[in-house]
Amino acid sequence: MINLAKEIGLDSALVSRLSSLTQKEKAKTEALTAKCLAGSFGCLQRENHIIRLAVMLCCAVRAREEYRIRGIHDKVFIDTMSDIKIWCENNGNKGLKNFGWLKNHVKLELFRLGRLQFQLYECRNKTLLYNKLPFDYGEKLIYVHIPQGEKLDTQSCIESFVSAEEFFKKQFPDYAYRWYFCESWLLFDGNREFMAEDSNILAFASLFDHCYSMKIDEQAIERIFGKRRIFKSNYPESTSLQKRAKLYIMDGNRMGVGIGVIDRNIFLTKASK
Repeated sequence: MINLAKEIGLDSALVSRLSSLTQKEKAKTEALTAKCLAGSFGCLQRENHIIRLAVMLCCAVRAREEYRIRGIHDKVFIDTMSDIKIWCENNGNKGLKNFGWLKNHVKLELFRLGRLQFQLYECRNKTLLYNKLPFDYGEKLIYVHIPQGEKLDTQSCIESFVSAEEFFKKQFPDYAYRWYFCESWLLFDGNREFMAEDSNILAFASLFDHCYSMKIDEQAIERIFGKRRIFKSNYPESTSLQKRAKLYIMDGNRMGVGIGVIDRNIFLTKASK
């Protein structure tokens, strides 16, 4: 657990805290890890953020064994599990709050391949407007996620899709899917109203066939400004994106979330070359 914490670049103070777990805390971590590996991640609901972190790291160590059995390169493992570091940082390096998201990583259902993350996803989301989508409820997809912390370079994203085709063909040959699916503020169609024409975000969005957008702005507010302010005038303007987004909402507009898809055949040909 400690070695992995260091490998993924976890905050040194957190590593020290994990190293000093009491025998009682270690015993609890071991018991909770067993429950999580059996599928009962809900057991972490009432635990503190340090115990949650310790348990997820232990689950990740077990996942590494499966990675090796499958012959998945260790770089993919480290890149994927580095999300633990990101979510600890989002929690002020006080430990881990969002264990529900990271269970996808340790269950080998989500992988980071280059710039992007790809999740095996049997779509049973009842909130989606399926009459506007090219797939049906219950269909198998690859859900695309965009981890924070790096420039959203379009070519790097394309390379990730090509890598994903190669990866899933080798590791999950029986997983039949046609569509890459993404639900993100980055795909909101209203972004074109305030973002620069040469924006990496707009370039990324153009990779997808846009299906529809919703004016649900929680994700955009969090990603751009960190948190919602009661008074719109209090939003920071440290970056050009913040300045443009602030003007947009000060004018009475609302940001949102977009839904987009990509036909895997676009990248299947490239991956086979």
